[in-house]
Amino acid sequence: MNHTTPSWLESVIPHHILSIPTYVPGKPIAELERQLGIRGAVKMASNENPIGPSQAALRALEQHLPEANVYPESSAPELREALALVYGLSPDSIILGNGSDEIMQMSAHVFIRPGDEAIMGSNTFSMYRIVVEAFGGKAVRVPLKNYKFDLKAMASAVSDRTRLIFLAVPNSPTGTILSRLEFETFLNDLPDGHFLLVLDEAYREYVQDTDCPMGIDYVGRRLPVLVLRTFSKIYGLAGLRVGYGLAEPWLIELINRVRPPFNINSLAQKAAVAALGDMGHIERSLQVTRQGMLYLQEELVELGLHVIPSQANFIAFCLENDARPVYEGLLKEGIIVRHLGSFGLDNCIRVTVGTDQENRKFVAALRKVVKG
Repeated sequence: MNHTTPSWLESVIPHHILSIPTYVPGKPIAELERQLGIRGAVKMASNENPIGPSQAALRALEQHLPEANVYPESSAPELREALALVYGLSPDSIILGNGSDEIMQMSAHVFIRPGDEAIMGSNTFSMYRIVVEAFGGKAVRVPLKNYKFDLKAMASAVSDRTRLIFLAVPNSPTGTILSRLEFETFLNDLPDGHFLLVLDEAYREYVQDTDCPMGIDYVGRRLPVLVLRTFSKIYGLAGLRVGYGLAEPWLIELINRVRPPFNINSLAQKAAVAALGDMGHIERSLQVTRQGMLYLQEELVELGLHVIPSQANFIAFCLENDARPVYEGLLKEGIIVRHLGSFGLDNCIRVTVGTDQENRKFVAALRKVVKG
């Protein structure tokens, strides 16, 4: 098959589309096993829940599978009502997406015109940049400071072309958070303007620090705020792709204008409702993650590696030089982690907290690779 790019593309496709970097996901287990001819590989690269989905969610999937021939309710009223009860909001304050990524894309669709700007960290989730540039916007990337957002610099970067500001709390890939004082000072430093603050809280359920701000507390204040959450992490439903946004009803109504119909499939809706009510699964997930985090922190420090303090379900560590050789060495041992070169952190690796067995297998492989 001919894979040569047609010569006419550059005259037809907008330059801002051709210049967008392709999103780099974590390597799948099946791909690694095919490449190396091995079995029993462990994936600790994509921050998935190692204990899997809620049993209540699995039962809901099984129960409603025979209805898969019927289109879902496009507005997903049952799921939005369940979320409204959790957050003390009206269902009109909630929007659903095929993963929270889709809500980011819809927000950019609404707010970004060619030449508009969006402010974000330089070492953060790459989809922020991708969704902005897809609509001809400019991603203004502000370097992190000690692996945390430099909020002063981000506030100073606001211009009359700013339309979106992205903050991830905790940040991926560093796992770092903000204090309530830091965040509120940042809000006060922001000028009145025509922009939306997007708070990506995909990992918020894992945060133990009580001083970390909660995005929902800032909805409806001076600045428009959209809080993003997901069922992909602590709820263990990454494969079903359900994200949601919390905001004032006027903002939700505006973003809904560009939401594709039926974007949350019927099975995903039912599973998410069931998962939302399974507090036992959430508690078990937190217990596994917190125990694993302590173990990994201790082992990484013992190996002499620089560990970035994390409040998420993953931990990043850094070497003195490019970490790619260590990443590749771990692949050969059947361990898939995430080299952070695509995030602009060439000397760092991110590893998802797994089960106890997975964590120990990773540490043994890492010790072998690092010590030769």
